Amino acid sequence: MKLIIFDFDGVLVDTLGIVYTLNREIDPDLSLEQYKSFYKGNIHNAIKADGSAKSYRSDFDDEYSERTRELKVPDELKRIVSELSSKYTLAIVSSTSTASIKNILEREGIYPSFSDISGSDVHKNKSFKIKAVMEKYKVTPEESVYITDTVGDIMEARACGVRAIAVTWGYHDEKTIAEVKPAKIVRTPAELLKTIKEI
Repeated sequence: MKLIIFDFDGVLVDTLGIVYTLNREIDPDLSLEQYKSFYKGNIHNAIKADGSAKSYRSDFDDEYSERTRELKVPDELKRIVSELSSKYTLAIVSSTSTASIKNILEREGIYPSFSDISGSDVHKNKSFKIKAVMEKYKVTPEESVYITDTVGDIMEARACGVRAIAVTWGYHDEKTIAEVKPAKIVRTPAELLKTIKEI
């Protein structure tokens, strides 16, 4: 394996409460389970399909950046990222803006570990971004893996022929993730590192 692509929200930072609150401020009737269900597909498409203008807020990126100022990447994950970056090319493909991701990674001291960050401003479709990263670094799907926490991401990686490692500490629980059969399911950061070395 040569390329490890990380999702961001839910995998490296615990943002579910923040992003749910941001959306619920616009749509008070939005339940947490309904919001999490949006991530069973492409989140941007799901919000449009929801049919409510209230589901989208134009100031989302600014509010996200403001409210995530105190968020931390867990120390164990930071150590894992640093270790992996010495052996593999690391990238991030996310539905969050590139600038917001960069700000958090810089603050947490692990921005240099990532060779590429593709946020929502690059493209709304994660399959498109995964393919673009592989092309950029001249790697095949078999030489790549995507680490995520949602059903939708697993499906978008699969559409590119890329295996997905699903973590259980993010937006979707283990039962939900298992329904779409990712290559591996991991429950702790230590298990993630072990799985990456073995896959």
